[in-house]
Amino acid sequence: MSSPIQYGWAAVPRDTAKFVASLSSSNSKPATASSVSIPSTPLACKITALATQHLPLQTVNHCYRVYVYGSVIMAQHFPEQLASWPDFAETFYLTCMLHDIGTAEAFQHTTKMSFDFKGAFVASSWLSEASATQDLVDAVAETIIRHQDVGTTGCITFLGAITIVATLLDNVGQCEDLVAKETIESVIKAYPRNKWSGCFASTVRSEIEGKPWAHSTHIEQFAKKVEGNMLMEPYEGEVLP
Repeated sequence: MSSPIQYGWAAVPRDTAKFVASLSSSNSKPATASSVSIPSTPLACKITALATQHLPLQTVNHCYRVYVYGSVIMAQHFPEQLASWPDFAETFYLTCMLHDIGTAEAFQHTTKMSFDFKGAFVASSWLSEASATQDLVDAVAETIIRHQDVGTTGCITFLGAITIVATLLDNVGQCEDLVAKETIESVIKAYPRNKWSGCFASTVRSEIEGKPWAHSTHIEQFAKKVEGNMLMEPYEGEVLP
């Protein structure tokens, strides 16, 4: 039986600055999107099909970018964990594909819950129906709930921390020292942004306007920060051929 740590159940600082403090940009080497393997287990394929069925292409591409960025960061900055946690890659992939499932048209405005909380329920249901182990189900669900939980106090799971780092990179341009420019360009070529910043900013505004209590209000001026993503601005026009 796999240990819970295989699924990212390890406590690390919630403060992203502390989580990455010991990492060096000198380890951020150019990598290609194709160097990161997309899990193809029956579970991964089932969740991929469900995610792509419910989410628009812009969001699906964001999910893939988060997975590839995070995987490259893991390989270059956390190689020991990646090597010793064989179940982590698939767990991280499932998390990335489902972290924004609560923004899908079928879910976001059919509930009064914040989209990340609703998404955790949806993900938990789908994973359980697919007979995923409970530690994996819970790890993914908790990370979806907390993937907007930026702050400076307390702890979060390792899975949650790496998911936050990768989403911050793609959404607002933070943690850019952890990946090489060539890596970003390769990932965006494989999974175009297609004006993602404007798309996601609109989603955030819709969430907050419809649910003024939403967890997204935790990040002040969230939509404006997304629109002000200068790191990714040169690539916003990248569209699918």
